[in-house]
Amino acid sequence: MTQGVVLADGTRPAAKAVVVDAIGRERVRRACIALAVVAAVLVYANAPMNGFALDDGGVIVRNPLVTSPATAWRAFAMPYWPSALGGGQYRPLGILTFALDWAISGGDARWFHVMNVAWHAAATLLFATMAAELLAPVAAAIAALVFAVHPVHVEAVSNVVGRLEPMAAAFVLGALLLHRRSNRAAPALFALALVSKESAVVVLALAFANDVLLERDWRATLRARRWHYAGYGAVAVAYVVALIAVFHDQPFRVPARAFIGATAADRLAVVLRVIPHYARLLVVPAHLSASYAPNVISPASTFTAASASGLGIVAALVGATWVAARRRRWPVMAFALLWIPIAIAPVANVFFSSGVVLAERTLYLPSAGLCLAVGAVAERYVLHRSAMVAAATASVVLAFGIRTWTRTPSWRDDRTYMLILLADHPESYEAHYAMGRVLRGANALDDATRELALARRLYPRDPAVYREAADVADRQHDPARGAVLRDSARIAPTLTIPR
Repeated sequence: MTQGVVLADGTRPAAKAVVVDAIGRERVRRACIALAVVAAVLVYANAPMNGFALDDGGVIVRNPLVTSPATAWRAFAMPYWPSALGGGQYRPLGILTFALDWAISGGDARWFHVMNVAWHAAATLLFATMAAELLAPVAAAIAALVFAVHPVHVEAVSNVVGRLEPMAAAFVLGALLLHRRSNRAAPALFALALVSKESAVVVLALAFANDVLLERDWRATLRARRWHYAGYGAVAVAYVVALIAVFHDQPFRVPARAFIGATAADRLAVVLRVIPHYARLLVVPAHLSASYAPNVISPASTFTAASASGLGIVAALVGATWVAARRRRWPVMAFALLWIPIAIAPVANVFFSSGVVLAERTLYLPSAGLCLAVGAVAERYVLHRSAMVAAATASVVLAFGIRTWTRTPSWRDDRTYMLILLADHPESYEAHYAMGRVLRGANALDDATRELALARRLYPRDPAVYREAADVADRQHDPARGAVLRDSARIAPTLTIPR
């Protein structure tokens, strides 16, 4: 009999056991979070060997807002993309971080990459913290480890301008954590997320999904957090006002080249063929690419096997989410599955045309849903099939870590990127267009002409390719050909796509 026994420290045996168990769980939780953060840093230990590549040049190296940090505050009144790159988008906080890095390092690319890894580690820390609130410690550790080393993150972490993805994800995850704890600072983090990247608007839907799926009484929760939603609304209104002020005389976004001259039906046909790529990149990211422009993903508006696969994946996701959510059978799984389409929505091209058909960097935040689902599955089996779960986790984390490590050098510089892209996807018109631009910059004009002509044959609808070729013709002292190419640029969006 121990009910009447009081220990020397004033506690009863049963209470003592509960306290000890809670302390033990907290230690395990902290150890798991630390392990995930360490893994996030280790798999990108080779990233600082990369230099500036591709859009880094226009956004950072040749951008006076970055290279003259005293003027960086002007980013709040200007588009993210410099006018030379077409303008558009509003991401002033990203520009501020680049300017700070420039001031600290004097433009040393290694420092920029170190900070990218730090942002990834911060996002991993916040994801691990959220997973630990929703799952048992070991299951949360599995989810966080997969997130830390997932290869689909490489473009976001290893390419400097990709930083905005882990930045926005860190603020989104931070806002959700504060929202779950009913902390009134959540709208402030939502604001920081929005000025990092516009896709962070998904905080609104994720917070609502959390309250409906994960709270015991969702109606009472929504009432209790009504002032949080009011705060989110105020932030969203202020953000829209800022966009109107900055973009009143220019477009906010430039549609993806694959949608040039395309109807809404054409765009949705492409979307169906993109969905299997989403699934493959999230679940089995063995093959990675920096470009999914035509003809890596066909722009033709025909129903193909890939289209059928896309429909099947959507149906399976809807069905699995419904089953998991129904009568609260598996709320964490329902939340994880719903997270994926919510986070993809801003770049899905369903309701409007975004700036990309598919870019691996945009799957940084959606991958958190997949990793949370992995943790939820592990939680179901970790007690009864611990050996199987341990073996599967070790295999996945090792495979993902190796793939991440080996992929990171692909972003070392423009030349490395081009050679790998052309080797992986010689059918990509964008690869040949990009190579043509690089060759023009190197004054290899005959080679540039050849690459640009190949790009036009592969995909004749992009006016930018004709204009680039016209500039090359002018430098070759062939104004007649340049004039023909500029005339062709005007009718390019109406041309027939090769079958």
